[in-house]
Amino acid sequence: MKIFIAGGAGYVGTRLANYLADQGNKVTVLDRFWFGDYLSPAVTSIKGNLMDLKKEDLDGFDAVVFLAGLSNDPMANFDPSGNFIENGAAPAFLAFISKEAGVPRYVYASSCSIYGFTDNLEMDETCESSPQYPYGISKLQGETAVMVLEDDSFRPICLRKGTVGGWSPRMRFDLVVNTMTKFALTQGKLVVHNPNLWRPLLDIRDAVSAYELAIYADPKITGIFNISYDNYTIGTLANEIRNELQDHGILVEIETQNRSDVRNYKASNFKAKTYLNFSPKHDPRSTVREIMANIDPDSFDFNNKRYYNIETFKEFRGNG
Repeated sequence: MKIFIAGGAGYVGTRLANYLADQGNKVTVLDRFWFGDYLSPAVTSIKGNLMDLKKEDLDGFDAVVFLAGLSNDPMANFDPSGNFIENGAAPAFLAFISKEAGVPRYVYASSCSIYGFTDNLEMDETCESSPQYPYGISKLQGETAVMVLEDDSFRPICLRKGTVGGWSPRMRFDLVVNTMTKFALTQGKLVVHNPNLWRPLLDIRDAVSAYELAIYADPKITGIFNISYDNYTIGTLANEIRNELQDHGILVEIETQNRSDVRNYKASNFKAKTYLNFSPKHDPRSTVREIMANIDPDSFDFNNKRYYNIETFKEFRGNG
């Protein structure tokens, strides 16, 4: 297939683009490359802003994937106006010109953050979502704009991903599993701000699998899908990470606090398993295991700004 990925040089995008290229697809990535370039030579790379694209640029593509935009709450809170452009307007614009160019499949990277703070209910795709903060609101805007363009020839799929973790050549340590692993390795302890908060978690390998399934899905399949391995409380997650690191000969303490948070949600992945044949394979311990296989904790530079999206984002916005 001929696949266009906007934001394909990011944390998830790098692994997805490289994997799809390895499978023999013709992959083109458009990115600003703020965080570096770790793409395979088999991937066609274009440095630029997707808002400068024209529909002619997408002629002949079988699928367009939106993985661009601001990727978390800190970035959205730092630049709310930019967040609504990058996460709301940009995916709508890209979907519009994709449809104009005759691209049949459009895949939008959404987030379970759109569920906001729920009362420990397991949310499915029919549940009302009421995000109260810029990131979640903008991701819901993007979903709405993309899905309204659906017709018989334009088949969008929105993937509401849980919190992703695991190893990527374009690594991040500002995601919960990765962050907790980093602190365990550098501080010898895990700090749990609130052990009772729920999160749907997703290994990056399962995220790549979900995008692949969406790209190749039968044209009759369209709509919104929650994508996660399972739901974990932060307290349970800390225990899982500690137990995995103990198997690596690393002893870790757990320090429990009780801070409030704006996010508490569980998500059902039943629809994705049923209609996309999504079959996640990697639990949090497997996620930590892959991180450990790719770093040397004694020499790895965990403090490099490129591993923390907000730090690099502040620099490019001229305020860091």
